[in-house]
Amino acid sequence: MRLALSALVWVLASASYALGQLPGVKVYSQFQRIDPFGEVVKADRGASPRYRPREILSPAVPRNAHTVFYVVVTAPEGRDFTLYIGQNPDNYFDVTLYKLSFEKHGDDWIPDAAEKVNLPYAGRLPDASRPVPGQTTVVFLMDVWTPREADPQRVKLEPELYLDGEWYIYPMEVRVTPVVVPDHEELASELAPVGEPADATARAAIRAWLCGAAARKGDGGPSNLRWFIRRDAAQDLAAARLVESSPGALIWPLIGGKALAVGRERWCAAPEWPSADGPEWYLRFRDRLYREN
Repeated sequence: MRLALSALVWVLASASYALGQLPGVKVYSQFQRIDPFGEVVKADRGASPRYRPREILSPAVPRNAHTVFYVVVTAPEGRDFTLYIGQNPDNYFDVTLYKLSFEKHGDDWIPDAAEKVNLPYAGRLPDASRPVPGQTTVVFLMDVWTPREADPQRVKLEPELYLDGEWYIYPMEVRVTPVVVPDHEELASELAPVGEPADATARAAIRAWLCGAAARKGDGGPSNLRWFIRRDAAQDLAAARLVESSPGALIWPLIGGKALAVGRERWCAAPEWPSADGPEWYLRFRDRLYREN
């Protein structure tokens, strides 16, 4: 009877944990930052009732380019876990993994600083180097390089979590497109403050492109996730130049009708951006870009 009662207590405790955070691994776009408790940070949530983070199961990627995803691991406190990245065909992509650290902004914890780590990655919670009270989730930035000579096809790219003798696999199949991003220079635009929505750095890059480049302060290279957003925006704009009849032809319709009505000069003085669907509006620009190339 005592053993049965103990087992019941264990099951109830486990169920209580499961109701909040199930162990596992999930993938998000680079415009949905995840806090140490497994939730999208407030700044990256859309205001529309229709807002939902995009499901990343079969993303399209260009060649001669980087693509960033956030890999989110949820694990119980004090349990060892190991994160792998599986590919089929093997070594099709060049994958670099960065572990993100969190900064406190008001009541929110926001991931930003990026530290390169080796694959497979072995860890546990709490994080001994930068602990967050009550943390349930570790966030990684997965930087995927697709070579210029890669064949357009579907390729499995699956984060695989090993925890307590169990495997948790996120079933992602990447669509490698015919799009080849041309060689290009870095953008001269600022990195947005950490507390701004994730698309703020991409918006600064687009504004610099359409309205004239601003001087860029030193930012130390790939040490934070905003640097990766600006780098990837530069790729997108370089690819857009190949197919646009005029600068901004692909992005203007997505910015909104007001931008088309007021004209470039007035918009540059007081730009307006989509906000109802959150920072992932930018992914519609990428979708359109890949279709046009």
